[in-house]
Amino acid sequence: MAITNQHSSLYLICQLICGVVFPGRPVANMVFVTYCYISSAQGIKFSSDLKLGHYMKIPPRLLFSVQMVATLVSSITQIGVLNWMFAYIPNICTPQAINGFTCPIARVHFNGSILWGVVGPQRFFGPGALYRPLIWAFLIGAIAPIGVWLIGRRSQTNLWRKVNLPVLFGSLSWIPPAVCSCLFFGYLRRNTPANKPTLPKTGLNFSVWALVCFTFNYLIRRRASAWWGKYTMTLSAALDSGLAFALVVVFFGFIYPGWMDGFRWWGTEVYKQVCSCIV
Repeated sequence: MAITNQHSSLYLICQLICGVVFPGRPVANMVFVTYCYISSAQGIKFSSDLKLGHYMKIPPRLLFSVQMVATLVSSITQIGVLNWMFAYIPNICTPQAINGFTCPIARVHFNGSILWGVVGPQRFFGPGALYRPLIWAFLIGAIAPIGVWLIGRRSQTNLWRKVNLPVLFGSLSWIPPAVCSCLFFGYLRRNTPANKPTLPKTGLNFSVWALVCFTFNYLIRRRASAWWGKYTMTLSAALDSGLAFALVVVFFGFIYPGWMDGFRWWGTEVYKQVCSCIV
C-alpha cells in the first residue's frame, strides 16, 4: 500500500478463518468479516486519503480534523439515507425493486456467510475435496515475493527490482472469468456453430485500469515528468470527485423522477450480456 497505493483484499481470508474456527455459524461469519475486513479496509482508505493530502502539502493536523468531521457526517448521512430507502422504496432488495435497488453487495455478503459459514471450507479444501490443490496457492503466494526479492538483490539489472508480485497477484481478482458456469457452457454448445466458438468479452474493468496506469505512470511520466509530478494525484482526485457528483446529479435529476423510464441504449444493456456466476 505504501509503495503502489494498492492493497490485497482480506475479505475471503477472513471468511475462511471464521469458517474454520466457527463452523456452521453464518451470523458469526458475517460479524467476524465486518470487524476484521471492513474495519481494516476503511482504515486503509483513511490512510490513503492522508497520503494524498501529504502529496498535496496539506497540513497533517488540519487534514486529520477534516477527515474526522467528514467521517462523522457521512456515517450519520448513510444511516439516514438507509432508513429512508427502506421506508420509501418499494420492494427494495428484491428483483422487483425500481431503479436497480436489488442490493447486490448485500447479497454477496449474505451468500459468502452461507458458503463459508454453513457449508464450510472443509467441503471445498478438506481432504479429498475438489479444490484441495488450491491450498498450495497460499504457500506459493508467501514464498514467491521472497524469491523475487532475492533475485533482485543479486541481479545486475533493475528489472527484477521493479517486479511486485503482491500487486500482480492481487490485481488478478479484477479479471472476470470468460465463462462463469456450466449452464452457460451448455448455452454456447446449443447456440454457437462448431467452427465459431464465442466467449463474452468481460475484461474492461481490468484492461482499462491497466491502460490508464500505463499511460500516466509510464508514458506521461517519461515525457512530461514535471506535469506528472504536479498534477497526476490532483487529476485522480478530481476525476473521482466528479464521478461521485455526477452520479448524484444523474440519479436525483433524471432517474429518480422517472424521466428515464423505458430509456435504452448500448450503455444500459451491455452489462446484462455478461454471465453471472451462481454458486
